[in-house]
Amino acid sequence: MSAANWIRVASGFRQVVVAATSLVAKEGASGASALTKHGVDLAQNARTAVKAAGTMVPSNIKTVETDMQLDQVTTMKTAVESDESDVKPIMNVEHKVDELKSFGKEITKEQPREIPLIETTPDLLQEGQAVPSTRIGRAAGFASLGIGLVAGTVVEAASRIVSLGSNSSSPIVANDANADRLAKTLCRMRGAALKLGQMLSIQDETLLPAPMARALEQVRQGADAMPLQQLHGQLEKEFGENWRDKFVEFEELPFAAASIGQVHRAKIVENGIEKTVVVKVQYPGVADSIESDLRNLTMLVKMSGFAPKGLFIDRVIEVGRDELKVECDYIREATNQERLQDLIHNCPELKAAKFRVPGVMSNHSTKNILTTEYCPGGTIDKVAFLDQEERNRIGRNIMRLTVKELFLWRFMQTDPNWGNFLYDVGTGTTFLIDFGSAREYSKSFVDGYLRIVWACANNDTETLMEQSHRMGFLTGEENDIMLEAHKMSGFTLGEPFSTDEEYDFKDSGITGRISDHGSAFLQHRLTPPPEEVYTLHRKLAGAFNLCIKLGAKIKCRDLLEDVIDNHIFEDGLPHPKEVGIQ
Repeated sequence: MSAANWIRVASGFRQVVVAATSLVAKEGASGASALTKHGVDLAQNARTAVKAAGTMVPSNIKTVETDMQLDQVTTMKTAVESDESDVKPIMNVEHKVDELKSFGKEITKEQPREIPLIETTPDLLQEGQAVPSTRIGRAAGFASLGIGLVAGTVVEAASRIVSLGSNSSSPIVANDANADRLAKTLCRMRGAALKLGQMLSIQDETLLPAPMARALEQVRQGADAMPLQQLHGQLEKEFGENWRDKFVEFEELPFAAASIGQVHRAKIVENGIEKTVVVKVQYPGVADSIESDLRNLTMLVKMSGFAPKGLFIDRVIEVGRDELKVECDYIREATNQERLQDLIHNCPELKAAKFRVPGVMSNHSTKNILTTEYCPGGTIDKVAFLDQEERNRIGRNIMRLTVKELFLWRFMQTDPNWGNFLYDVGTGTTFLIDFGSAREYSKSFVDGYLRIVWACANNDTETLMEQSHRMGFLTGEENDIMLEAHKMSGFTLGEPFSTDEEYDFKDSGITGRISDHGSAFLQHRLTPPPEEVYTLHRKLAGAFNLCIKLGAKIKCRDLLEDVIDNHIFEDGLPHPKEVGIQ
């Protein structure tokens, strides 16, 4: 590892620690001096650790030591007391120094290991660590992560040096241990941190180093459950001290946990009728910490090299910020849910296909708590045991729903998490849940994007390139490599709609081939795509992956042709069927 890379990695994590301790110094927190001292100790021990493994860290690494002024430790001793539960997670890092000191005794090549996935809908989740709910506590959490990543990077460097036969292609910072640290921290922090990890996992996971892809898969599955004390605090805040009177029964352990909140089963009385419901309770502090969380996480991602340059991580974070701000408003989510309930229930095809959206219990919902009807069934990715005909029926209607949401309604639920599709084996009903990420698309965007999809479905290069320039996917200055990758990724995306025959999603390898073409974007893309694409492509990728998981073999072209035949374009251009390949 070059001196420049050593400095970049260590300095990046140092900056996170410095930023966090500066905040603590400004606003006050007990133990802040210990936080700074551990960060300094780890930077200093990096050199000693690798020497113990039989090599020398480049002398330039001293830059990291001198940049972190030791007099910060002294000035921090006067910090005032704050919430102990918020600062506690970062105080227990002594073992990381011990880990570094033991390098010379036991270093073996770390074998790739599978990170266990969190089940999206287990019967009950046990209590996890408290959600850091103050700015200081959340900053401390990121600082702790930065410290851990320094240690993990040094361990990996020493391991690769000693194991001369190592041929790992992953960046030294993106090793298995660091990936595990990142996943666990994001799941504990929830909020913006977890949301960004989930966005990256769905959209670009195949373009990330393998350890990071595995870690982000864990992140995508869900978060820790908050302790009962925090849960009770949130319920009391929204419903008052007598919140239990709102429910006939309330299961205090949740059965699902995500980036913004966790979900409980309960029973209520509505219009004199007892109903089983689900109650989504928002984590404390997540809505108020979006900006600070994203600043800290951006620093980690950029300086560590976790996200390749071509991802345009600033744009990803900007989109994530906007999504989070609206997702934290459960009143808005309830409105989204009721709107999509009407659209789906009034669609003859989807109604006949037994697609359903649960109703909202408005008398038991607030800005931070959302109560809806309970839906039976399990997550749709677990229905591989069904016969081919039924799996095809489900897959085709998922594609039908996706096409209608975008091109007909221009209002789409953009979170394709498998846990948002519940299938009831007894009735063959597919329930759609979680509408916090639902969004509208402008008529001008939909008109332009439909032209692109139709061009891709017909291998029409000229129309694809013209419309891509018109919509801002391309600048006109791209090299041949980028232009070819853009064309081929588009044509691959359009494959299911290019034939009148059944398309075999499982055996197509479509997502892998899209990623192969898309990898060129990381090196040659000159501009980020339109803002709408981040949510839209996430949904399209999710729909394809659902069909792959189902092993669906279905016809898709007629779904697109029905849209094209009935769509009214307002962009002043000829109808797509009047130009190009028909």
